[in-house]
Amino acid sequence: MSEELPPYDGARPAYKEHPLWNEAMALTHAAYELAARVRPEDPLTARHLRRAAVAIPAHVAGALSSDDDSRRDHVSTALSALAEVSRQADRVRGVERAAAAELARRA
Repeated sequence: MSEELPPYDGARPAYKEHPLWNEAMALTHAAYELAARVRPEDPLTARHLRRAAVAIPAHVAGALSSDDDSRRDHVSTALSALAEVSRQADRVRGVERAAAAELARRA
């Protein structure tokens, strides 16, 4: 038997007001911008950057929205995604190296 979802009230989720989530989104946008620039020369690094970056705000939101043991899992996964963004940024060479180093520093 499927459970019905409550009607959508149009309210913005509370986690979207949290500074940590906003910083996670800014980092994700920066990673996507870098990925777009390095994609022609290194599509694999670009793909890994995007995949890791999108996991960060998703798991920050999960951590901010949960009150149980899953919070620890979300925090751990977000930290792992941050580390992966940093690793992938360290792989970037050439003219985008400065932008990649800044992204790695932020992560």
